[in-house]
Amino acid sequence: MDDIAIGVGLGQFHDGCPEPEELFRYVERADELGIDSLWMPDHVLSEHPALDPTVLMSAIAARTQDIKMGPSVLTLPARNPVDVANTYANLDYLTGGRDRVIMAVGLGADPRLCEVVGISPEQRAEHLREAIELLRRLWTEDDVDYDGEHYHLDGATVNPKPARGALDIWIGGNSDAALRRVAEYGDGWFPALMSPQEFGTKLERLMEYCEAAGREVDRDEAGVILLSHVDRDPDRARRVQERVLERRDLSISRETFEECTAFGTPAECVDTIQNYVAAGCTKFVLMPVGPTSERIGQLELYRREVIPEFAPSTS
Repeated sequence: MDDIAIGVGLGQFHDGCPEPEELFRYVERADELGIDSLWMPDHVLSEHPALDPTVLMSAIAARTQDIKMGPSVLTLPARNPVDVANTYANLDYLTGGRDRVIMAVGLGADPRLCEVVGISPEQRAEHLREAIELLRRLWTEDDVDYDGEHYHLDGATVNPKPARGALDIWIGGNSDAALRRVAEYGDGWFPALMSPQEFGTKLERLMEYCEAAGREVDRDEAGVILLSHVDRDPDRARRVQERVLERRDLSISRETFEECTAFGTPAECVDTIQNYVAAGCTKFVLMPVGPTSERIGQLELYRREVIPEFAPSTS
């Protein structure tokens, strides 16, 4: 099980944004603890406070040494792909060109973010496809010409480029259409709120789509986001879960929500992750919820009582 990677998210700020120093201490502590990766949701249009993931990644690059980072996931159709290519190439440069920057993109959970820049919900998928094509070319070529349906470039160059070539691009989404997008032009798959059984079924479907598309996506390049709150007192963890349930308009049943989240004791969190491992998942993002003042404590519990169960050789 040494190939299992467990990263963490910054979480959502339903109770208000943390103070900057509290936020920076969280990311610094994640780096100090040797957490694999750090992920930032992209909810620019939200009824709750939200911070731009790319701005956050710039701050993290300045305050950490080794932790990998990425958006979970960036609403790419709402952004100019040339700006995105340049910004993320800059981040790669500022983090030493050591594969610390991971790109994860999707259509966006909230169509309004695309609509405010003039892109209808029906146009998002084609914008996404063309934008991914452009990212890869701008990260590896100079003087890029492109004549697509939505984007047109004449001799565009991004410099510096990522040190080790095009960044990996993971594609988010739970739908069958998302699986086909991964098979046709993605490097990895990044779903959320998906039960272990559904993950296993859709992972096999993804492999079938890859075969049909004549492409290979490593089955290990698939990871799941798990909303999480761990506590040695299971009742406290359940109370946090209840607050989350009160705030969310769930499109899934309560039973499914409990299956595809990690609330409870560290041992219960380990059991949840193990269910996904049995279904073929090897990469995880634990997205902490609950008061921001408790999130460094969440990191400590993850690192000391959850992660070692999947990487016993890590000290």
